[in-house]
Amino acid sequence: MKLKLVLVEPEGMINFGFILRLSKNFEVDELAVVRPKFQVDHEEVLRFAAQGKDYIEKVKVYESYEEALEGTKVCTSAKVSGTDTVRDFVLPWELKEYVGEPEVLSLVFGRESVGLTREELSKCDLLLHIPASKNYPVLNLSHAVAITLYEVWKQYRLERGNLPQKPSEKDLEVFMRVAGELAERFVGDEVKRERILIGVKRLISKASKSELRSLLYLLSRCSSFLKG
Repeated sequence: MKLKLVLVEPEGMINFGFILRLSKNFEVDELAVVRPKFQVDHEEVLRFAAQGKDYIEKVKVYESYEEALEGTKVCTSAKVSGTDTVRDFVLPWELKEYVGEPEVLSLVFGRESVGLTREELSKCDLLLHIPASKNYPVLNLSHAVAITLYEVWKQYRLERGNLPQKPSEKDLEVFMRVAGELAERFVGDEVKRERILIGVKRLISKASKSELRSLLYLLSRCSSFLKG
């Protein structure tokens, strides 16, 4: 899937620098900028982009909003409504449920000052809203981009190999067998023993594979020592 970020008339160079960095963090394929209010490769922009400054090569500037849009278009807004069709929304973690796996996913963000107009919103396929305090629901542009890209990353691009491996059912069975042997040796009360083992099982169900194996090694060594 091609991931495209569309910024409509961005106004702040610092925000844009942060967004360059975020685009590199979350592997955005293209950063489309519609009528920016500054030079996109300005020294101030690149300073705040930090190690993401080389991402400037993937930035494309457009004069037309329509020309910048591509594929499945998801607009974003802090202003939403349950009765206004244009402002009917979905939440970031529901995105994949609604749009599936499109060839191109365009995430559209409006101006820092006024966001997107109704006409611009109407050209999108979906409106995405990040819920926040009703007393102050409007997020900074780069913060909204960060939250949205993170949700997209979780739903579409995060590989299991990047995360700690979970133990298999076989690993859990072996661990519980050894734990059961030790509990039977040291806890005479059957009811208490069963309660302890239930607690142990719930605890290890949250462990990673490497954590479980370390605990199993310790229990196995204890069991071997006791056997003599």
